[in-house]
Amino acid sequence: MKKISLILLTVATMLSQPVMAQESGIKNFFDEMASRNIFNNLAFGVSTGTDGLVGLDVAVPIGNYVQMRTGFSIWPSMKYSTRIKTGDNNASVVITPDGKVDIEGKLNRNDYKILFDFYPTKSTSFHITAGAYFGKKTFLEVYNTEQFLNTNDWGTAGLQIGDYDITSDDNGNINAKVKVSRFKPYLGVGFGRAVPKKRIGVSFDMGVQFWGTPGVYARDWTGQTVKLKDEDKGSDEGKVLNYVSKVKVFPVMSLRLSGRIL
Repeated sequence: MKKISLILLTVATMLSQPVMAQESGIKNFFDEMASRNIFNNLAFGVSTGTDGLVGLDVAVPIGNYVQMRTGFSIWPSMKYSTRIKTGDNNASVVITPDGKVDIEGKLNRNDYKILFDFYPTKSTSFHITAGAYFGKKTFLEVYNTEQFLNTNDWGTAGLQIGDYDITSDDNGNINAKVKVSRFKPYLGVGFGRAVPKKRIGVSFDMGVQFWGTPGVYARDWTGQTVKLKDEDKGSDEGKVLNYVSKVKVFPVMSLRLSGRIL
């Protein structure tokens, strides 16, 4: 019995050595990461700015000169209602009984972001930021709020907003969308650290998002959704569509409050 116990003890000791070595290796790995200031701190941030009324993110250091933050920029659903007069140069192609059409515009601005802050020195708060925002293609949507066409005009007649001719769908509704790229690269500068040295920190950023080549898309007279021809005259609503469709670079300014938890 003593021999059996001695054998089992020897086997257990031999088996425990690789486990202890593995645990030691993992500990050494994390100690090395901490000594290099890589993923050894974590901060949560809340921001507000032109990229989002509310921004939520987390940030980690990647060495002494780079910090990464990732999260979301959110704009509440914003709507604007107006009434277009008919019967003049900015009129719908079908006259409504009261000579007016009620339309509504809706802004869509919710993006996921991943940004990298590059610091020239270990102690400076000045940084250069590069990264990208990812979101929906539709930035602005315009549509009628009440039916304004006769049933026999559904899918054939429509509305003229400025110089944009928008054909109704099979339900008699019109819809125009300003679309941008889903992938929006970002480049900017700022002051402050995403992962603050103290428990609480404040940072300020300014830069630009690159939107690609926006355009106004709507149903045309063939029933296809196409990019409409750019125009720069007509009603105020048409000018808004035209202006937004030409914005290729969007300015970003944001203020961020962060708290370090590790």
